[in-house]
Order: sequence, then structure tokens, then C-alpha cells
Amino acid sequence: MINRFNAYYYLLFMLLVFGAFASMAQNHYGIQILGFVALAFAAIFFIQGVLAAWAPKPDKLTLLELASLVMLSTILFMRVFYLRFPFVEILFAVAGSLLMLSYLVKMSNAWRTLRFTSRSMAVLILLFLGSILTYTASLTLVPFASFLAEPAGMLGLGLLLTFVGLSFWKGELLLKGERVSPFRFVLRFQDRSIVLATLFLLFTVYMGLTRVSVIPKMYLDQYPQAYYELVNRSETGSEKPIDGKFRHERFKDAYDQFVERHVTNANGTGNAN
Repeated sequence: MINRFNAYYYLLFMLLVFGAFASMAQNHYGIQILGFVALAFAAIFFIQGVLAAWAPKPDKLTLLELASLVMLSTILFMRVFYLRFPFVEILFAVAGSLLMLSYLVKMSNAWRTLRFTSRSMAVLILLFLGSILTYTASLTLVPFASFLAEPAGMLGLGLLLTFVGLSFWKGELLLKGERVSPFRFVLRFQDRSIVLATLFLLFTVYMGLTRVSVIPKMYLDQYPQAYYELVNRSETGSEKPIDGKFRHERFKDAYDQFVERHVTNANGTGNAN
């Protein structure tokens, strides 16, 4: 089932990179592309979930993984366009926790299956799946414990790089009478692990390069920079809502009213002339 979606994944990765570079080049449509890419990922995960549910013997772990990814992708789409609903942070944390649970079970199953046939392969697969687990933890922790999110992300990157390095060093391993490389082994997984690892790696590379000023940050021009700073404060958990609203929501309402009045006055002046 995964192979039939590979072409769509490849297209979305290309659009993701294109949207990021367009945004860094100060084209306002770049961030919109990123938002719709997130929505497209949600649609693909949803379709895969429906197909998995219709299987003769639905795999509960697959359904859990896909349901989590649909929620996460949809919420990320909403974040790009600054759409909110009550308790969205809690739903985001629940989805992230369920995804972590699914990969924790995958790690347990992989270790139980491989440890007696090839302990080296078992350790390498634990490193690979563990990197996705810790990357997901980093993403989930941002709104609640931002001080832990970055170390978790760095740990995820370290685990992934360790997997890559050791896989090159070990080469092909003997597994049930067949010599297979760890890279080829993970490509056989009927899940979204390769997709997630690629997404997390792209995000990490972007964050690292912007931090050392090799590439510019993404360009957002719909609202003043102060608005995005307030959004960042709310998403990292450093600000709590007052009367059910964050400061950036109040800022947005006031700014939209100001723009509306300005446009109305300008139109009135133009008509009068």
C-alpha cells in the first residue's frame, strides 16, 4: 500500500522545498504552499487510513499511526494560516503522544523479532525508530515544555545520524539466510517511518542553517512582525490565554479592524473624488 503513494510523497517533498525557498525569497505564496502541503499530507494519511480500515484484518497499530498523523498534519496546516479552535494544543499533544506510542510499540516488536536473528540489525532498527520517536517528542513538547523540545530534537538527530553512520560501517548483515543492508531493511517497512524521518531531517537542516545565518528565515508579510513574535510566545508555552484568548489573537482582531477601517476610508475618499 505504501509504494502506490511514493510518487505523491516525492511531489510533496519537492513542493515543500519549493515553498520554503519561495518564502525565504520573500514571496508571500511560499508559506501558503507549505500550508497546503501539510493539508495534502493529511489527505494522503486519511486515504491510507481508510484503506487500512477496509483490509480483511485491520492492523490497529497502523490505524493508530495514521490517525495521529492526520491530526498532526491538519493542525500544522491550521497553524500556517493561524486558524485556531479551543484546546488545539491539547489535541496536538494527544496526537503526538499516540504517534510516539505507536513507534514505541514498533521498537518493542522490532527488538523482539530481530534480537535472536541479528542483534546488530536489531540495534540499528532501534536507533532508526528511536530517532522518529524523539523527533515526535520534540514536536509535541513545543507548546508545553519548549526548553525540552530542542534537546529532544537534537537527540533525534543524533540517533538518526548514528543509524546512518553505523549502517555504512556494518554494510550488509546476514538475516535469515539473506544478506541485507539496514537501509534496504527499513525501506521494506509498511509504515510512514521513512517519510517522517525525511520530514524531520529537512526541518532540522532548515533550523540549523537559519540559526547560523547560512539561509534566511521564511518570510511572512500578512501581519507585522510583532504578531508572529506573539504567536511564537503562545506556541512555545511562554504565554497563557487571558479570558480564553492569547495576546496574538487580540492583536490580530485589532489589526484586522484597523485595516478594514483604513480600506473603508480610502474607498470612501476615492468615491467622493
